Amino acid sequence: MLIEHSKLAGIPVFELENQTKVADLVDFFIDEDELQAEAAIVHTPGIFDRQKFVSAKEITEISKTAVIVQNEESVVSPKEMVRLNKKIKNRAKIIGEKVYTKKGEYLGTVSDYVLENSTLSIVRIYIKKLFDQRIIHVSAIIKVEQNKITVKDNFEMVKPPAIPVSARTELA
Repeated sequence: MLIEHSKLAGIPVFELENQTKVADLVDFFIDEDELQAEAAIVHTPGIFDRQKFVSAKEITEISKTAVIVQNEESVVSPKEMVRLNKKIKNRAKIIGEKVYTKKGEYLGTVSDYVLENSTLSIVRIYIKKLFDQRIIHVSAIIKVEQNKITVKDNFEMVKPPAIPVSARTELA
């Protein structure tokens, strides 16, 4: 199943063992080379802001309504995931990153992306530039780094279909 990142932010994280809520999903830590989530970044309840990690290997299931992990011990302090903790401030966040072609043409900023829930791999990104919106398939992405995503010069960029006026009034 494909799920948009924007639909996942803030959903609860439940542990399978006792079937209780242990955290809320904040974001994903994306591996820039594989374009796959290495971990989920979550917020645990409490007085103090408690950002924690859940390794992608500990995630049993992701749906549009919840993330399921093995047990409460799946949610760990960033200090326990040393490599990711060192990279957290300098990671590419995907959302908000600027997208350029290999030749340097600015295409827009990433507004959302789609994950395949079984592999936690990015399938496509959505970019916006003023009034223009585009969808870029992951196969066109050459490199992801902090503050910049580079895509192939010659690739098929899809424009989302325009919503007819009659359909817009039905949605409102």
